[in-house]
Amino acid sequence: MKFCSKRLFFIRLILVLLTLSVVIFIFSNSAQNAQNSSAASGRVTDFLNNICLMFHLNFTFTQDVVRTLAHFSEFGLLGVVSLLTALSFFDVKVKSLITSILFSAVVSVADECIQLFSDGRAFQFSDLIIDFSGLSSGIVSVFLIALLINYHRIKVQRRNNNGKDN
Repeated sequence: MKFCSKRLFFIRLILVLLTLSVVIFIFSNSAQNAQNSSAASGRVTDFLNNICLMFHLNFTFTQDVVRTLAHFSEFGLLGVVSLLTALSFFDVKVKSLITSILFSAVVSVADECIQLFSDGRAFQFSDLIIDFSGLSSGIVSVFLIALLINYHRIKVQRRNNNGKDN
């Protein structure tokens, strides 16, 4: 087992806690019964529709759209934080990517299973598809940014090395 600096330890700790916080948030939403979940979606729908009215936008949100956006967003966030966490532990980007995808997929399936035990809720395959879409978007976004940062570092390093040769 490798030892890491105090700074890296705290970065990892923060990322793990952030990832766990997102998972807890997701699971707590799924543990709500249908009535409470619907009421929460209704409040968010009203809030978004009031914003549309305030800015004179000719758009109205429905609860179905809000629920879909909520699933997509919370799992997109999970994809982001799980990949950042994995990247902090593994030197190999592919290993980080696979770890993040597997972890997030397990959370997504577990999330739908929790709803089996929540009054008035059910396991929905369509929600899994939305969850995986959000996960994929979050993971791919972070992975592409990480690749761009790595490419930029290599480019700067080459430029600096070429300048030293002259």
